[in-house]
This record gives sequence, structure tokens and C-alpha cells, in this order.
Amino acid sequence: MEFITIFNQVAILFVILLIGLVAGKYKIIDSTGTKKLSEVLLFVTSPMMVLNSFFIEFSKERIVNVLWIIGTGIGMFIISIFLSKVIYGKFEEKIVPVLRFTAIFSNCGYMGLPLLYAVFGSEGVFYGSFYIVTFHTVLWSYGYMMYGGKESKAKIIKRLLINPSIIALYIGLIIFLFSISVPETIMGAVRAVGDMTMPLSMLIIGGIMSSTKLLAVFSDWRVYLSSLIRLIVMPLLYFAITYLLGVPSLPIAVMVTLLAMPAAANTTIFAEMFDKDAVFASKCVTVSTILSIITAPIIISTFASL
Repeated sequence: MEFITIFNQVAILFVILLIGLVAGKYKIIDSTGTKKLSEVLLFVTSPMMVLNSFFIEFSKERIVNVLWIIGTGIGMFIISIFLSKVIYGKFEEKIVPVLRFTAIFSNCGYMGLPLLYAVFGSEGVFYGSFYIVTFHTVLWSYGYMMYGGKESKAKIIKRLLINPSIIALYIGLIIFLFSISVPETIMGAVRAVGDMTMPLSMLIIGGIMSSTKLLAVFSDWRVYLSSLIRLIVMPLLYFAITYLLGVPSLPIAVMVTLLAMPAAANTTIFAEMFDKDAVFASKCVTVSTILSIITAPIIISTFASL
């Protein structure tokens, strides 16, 4: 996969992010606007993008690839949880959950799925959707408790089951497995709404970043360590392990792309919820997002094509 192809796709995301940043600075997209746009993304456009990815022909090869995605995804979460304890165990108590969270959870939804669609098409989103199931399961169980939250298994399962993108996956899986014919009108509408996900997600991120003072953000050395682990170490570690295991190239490419994404937006949200260092969390998310514009094309073009 050529570097220039990946770079162009990431550059498009970056330009849209800048538009959102400018719109945020001029209060065209304020905090209320980003919240409402996030709801549209969560409940409407992202589920439609996921559903659209299942309008493909059933094959045993795709089922095998899905199993690789789920299996290696779970394995990578176990490895990242362990490594985050080793790397960040002796940092200040208030920022340890933040740093560990950035190592374990990437922005695979807001940025990962749109980039998969741009680079690999609907099939990339099809495979990525199964990783999203694993992601949300770990996020709302281990990730939530790591910050100090306590919920019953029933609530965790409920959060997973009612997630709009996961519901779309359930519906899409039925269509895919049973080769159900969907009218072209319906597919066209689903595709059109799903295509809004990429620009909408970047406008939201840009709008959120507009409220931060970028010069202050880049003055903390710890955010660079966080970005190094998130953007480079984790995707390369995954690649090394799966390449040695003989995992097929497409699942590796999809997972490397998702793991090369910046820190998850929930890093800041959970920090605010549980009285951790939310300012530091926002710095980690912002810096990793900006640096991913450079690192993601390099990582994906180099290691997703071997």
C-alpha cells in the first residue's frame, strides 16, 4: 500500500479537522454544537456506515478473517493492559488511569472506522466493526473500572447491547450470513448517511480541540510518551506478533490501522467523570490526534502492506 495514498486520506481528515477547529474558534461549532453532532454521529451516521459494510457477499474466507480480528483483538487488549501497568505504574496516582487508558484504547470509532472506509472501502469497515464489539466490551468493563467506576455485569452487558453501532452490526450480520437481498433504494440511503461519518467525526474533533490552548498542550513531556506508546509501540507490537503467527494480511492491515489511531475520546470523558486530571487527559488526546496525522500514514503504509 503506497504511502502517498494513505497520506492523502489522512490529509483529508486533517483538513476537515482544521475546518472544525476554525468553526470552533468562531463559535460556529460551540460545546452545544459538538455535543449534538456527536449524538448524530453516535446514533445515526456511524451505525449506518457499519450497516452498509455488511452489504457484501458471504464467504468462508471473510468468516475466518473475522475470527482472526476478534481473537487477535482480545489478545492485544490483554497485552496492552499488562504493558500499561509496567510502563505507567510509578507515575502520579491522578494521571496513571489516564496514561494507561491512552495505551489500551485508541480512537478506533471516530477516526478508525472512517479511515478504514477511506482506505479499504466497506470491507475494511466490515472487519473493523467486529473489533469495535471487543473494544466496547473492554472499555465499559475494565476501562470503566480502571478509572474507579463500579457497575454490575448486567449494566455492562446492557451498555454493550444498546450501543447503536453494535445494534447495526447485529442487523448487518443477519443480512450477511443469510445473504438477504436489500433493495437498492435502502442500500443507497444507508450508504449516503454512512458516508457522512468521516467529515462529521473530524468536525467534532476539531470543534473540541478549538477550546484548548495548543501552546500549553505541547509543553508536557508526558504527553509525548503517551503518544509514542499509543501511535507507534502498540500497532508495531501487534504487527510483529501477528506476522509471526501467520495471520492473513487483510486482518493485520485493518487492526494495524485501528491501533495506529490516537487516544480514545473517552480518555477525557472518564477523567472528568471520576475526578482525575481531565486537563492532562485532554492534552494526551489532542497531541496524539495531531501527531497521528504524521505517524498513521507511515505506520499503515509500511506495516499494513507487508
